[in-house]
Amino acid sequence: MTRRKKFYQKIKEGPITERAMPAGIRDSAEFQQLLAGGIVRREKRGRGYVYRVAAPPAFESFWQANFPVDTEGDGPLDGAANVAHFRDSKARKRPGKRIFLLRGWQEVIVNDTPLNLEKHTTNFGFFAASVLKAGIPKVCSVENLEVFMAAEAVLGSSWVFLHPYGRIGKQLIGGIRAEEWLHFPDYDYTGLEEYLRIKEVHPHTRLYVPEEMEALHRRFSKPLKAGARMKNRTRLSTLPEVMRVRSLLEKTGHFLEQEVLLL
Repeated sequence: MTRRKKFYQKIKEGPITERAMPAGIRDSAEFQQLLAGGIVRREKRGRGYVYRVAAPPAFESFWQANFPVDTEGDGPLDGAANVAHFRDSKARKRPGKRIFLLRGWQEVIVNDTPLNLEKHTTNFGFFAASVLKAGIPKVCSVENLEVFMAAEAVLGSSWVFLHPYGRIGKQLIGGIRAEEWLHFPDYDYTGLEEYLRIKEVHPHTRLYVPEEMEALHRRFSKPLKAGARMKNRTRLSTLPEVMRVRSLLEKTGHFLEQEVLLL
């Protein structure tokens, strides 16, 4: 259960003191709308204040729209099923499709089927598949599509370049057998977090950091996106390559996009 759901479950059951209110929820647009609509009220109680549900039917509608009860026996949880049940394709978490693009000049194995990747790369630019498992001797995961399509200009053609549909989850990572794994991301908190997530499953994974990282950062870096936050996994890492990039992020508040390496 998420922190947000736990909070609304608690206020649904009874008043919550102002002191116990998480600041992130209290200041959110969602909660402010509940206050403005009179669905939740702030009231004086003793020496302080409490928040309580003032309009239970309206709050119940809010609850059902945001935290629908999981149903069983309805088949796979896909976007169409969510629209049918909740008028929202993202209403319930659904399993990832595990789709990724491959680009390279080697023989690989995808879903137990040998694949001449060079043929597809030469004729079409890449090979796309819904993958349950794969055997790729040298894999380089690339965060952005533009760089994926030209990564050999930076790293050479000995790698099989992989670009996932969305972020790389542990299930997808665990389905790939690789003798070498190189991760080539944007040099920001998300890129570091994704690298460490892969390394948890494949300890031999390396982060690609250009030798001239600091010089490139001084010349081409841009401000971190609003709300960018460092997760504990990245904050506590003592890996030299993570510390090197993290230091630049913390000192400057700027990050480097991987596309600059195509210049």
